[in-house]
Amino acid sequence: MKRLLLAIAFIGLSFGLKAQTKDAPWWLTVELTNNKLDYKWYDGRFTFGQLDNSGFRVGIERYLSPSFDLEIGFSHGRIIHNDVLDGNVTDGDLRIVYKFDNGYIFKKEAKVAPYIFAGYGVSGFSKIEPIYEEFNDGNYSIIPLGAGLKFKVVENAEINARAAYKKSIDFSPNYMQYAIGVSFNLGGKKDSDEDGIFDKEDACPTEAGPIENQGCPWPDTDGDGVLDKDDACPTEAGTLNGCPDTDGDGIKDADDKCPTVAGIAKFNGCPDTDGDGIQDSEDACPTIAGTLNGCPDRDGDGVKDSDDACPTIAGTLNGCPDSDGDGIKDSDDKCPATAGLAANNGCPEVKEEVKKVLDLAVKDIQFNSGSDVLKSSSNGSLDQVVVLMKENDFSLELSGYTDSTGNAEKNLDLSKRRANAVKQYLINKGIASDRLFADGYGIVNPVADNATAIGRARNRRVELKIIFR
Repeated sequence: MKRLLLAIAFIGLSFGLKAQTKDAPWWLTVELTNNKLDYKWYDGRFTFGQLDNSGFRVGIERYLSPSFDLEIGFSHGRIIHNDVLDGNVTDGDLRIVYKFDNGYIFKKEAKVAPYIFAGYGVSGFSKIEPIYEEFNDGNYSIIPLGAGLKFKVVENAEINARAAYKKSIDFSPNYMQYAIGVSFNLGGKKDSDEDGIFDKEDACPTEAGPIENQGCPWPDTDGDGVLDKDDACPTEAGTLNGCPDTDGDGIKDADDKCPTVAGIAKFNGCPDTDGDGIQDSEDACPTIAGTLNGCPDRDGDGVKDSDDACPTIAGTLNGCPDSDGDGIKDSDDKCPATAGLAANNGCPEVKEEVKKVLDLAVKDIQFNSGSDVLKSSSNGSLDQVVVLMKENDFSLELSGYTDSTGNAEKNLDLSKRRANAVKQYLINKGIASDRLFADGYGIVNPVADNATAIGRARNRRVELKIIFR
């Protein structure tokens, strides 16, 4: 008994010398045991499946370090083996436990944690049948050696299974003790804010927060509802990832060149109202899509439609065509292919001497009544016309007419033949046919009175008009 009391005192002293080094250092273990006598030639030691020597064990564990625990325990149970031994055994021991889930061999978070142990203790035998010679009731020193497994099922409880060999130092039986039970954290781990982080490890034990922020809630400095960790502008309240976006265009004000007017990313937050790819500040027509500085230019002549006098026809003169470049648009130019004067409707100026020759030729071109054969009196004037056409770059429009005598339809045909007769004369004199345009108009546009012979003679004529092509 003295030895048992000394062992208990030693154990208590050992606990008193150890300071707390980890949250939840104290654990209570309650186990069911089964004792097996170690008789000759291992007989009985490993028959742990026979539950004839059941009992119990209570232990207290104290955390020392990631690798070591200290445990004190007491057990009581039967120890019976065939005809060799029949009685009770009570023991108390102190064990040093080496844990394999120390972060070096297995992870600390391992759900199954193996361990081994060794220690010192005292076994007390009672009600022993005197089968052993020289062995009586009493207390004997032992060395417990063993191994076990802990199954971590919940935060503050474990299932414990182990086997201990109680090796006698004195003259007493050796025996195996198999045990299975549960361990409970005596102190528990306090989590005041219920954030899943124990107070000892919680930088803000009264305010719930995530583990990645040491148990503290994430701050929201600007109060915009976006936590600082997710807030691109933690000191400025805003709605766009925590940043101000005054115009609500999805571009934060700091990156927005037009922060008060909604725009698009292409123009750094500035608008393009008409969607023509030119931002409004550079668009001459911001509300109408166009390609010319943002304005429409349908004919693509470089003159915007609003300034283009001919918006559907490309041109260089206020947006209108001026084929001969004389400053008169083609629609107003009577000679659009030949540069001329505005005073002459876009046609070149005709010299007075040329006009006189033509006027004379018109007077001298004569035909007999009903005939398309030129009189020889016409040749001299027409020859002068030939000279002028060779010296000047103009064409002639030949218009044939008749007097009112006879059938109008026949007169129309006659007028055409007379105009072509003059055309053929000029061609024969070397004038290119593509410079001569002949047609007849019959009795229309008389220049004299058809009631007189003189008047009718004047009306049988071919007019010559200068044209430029």
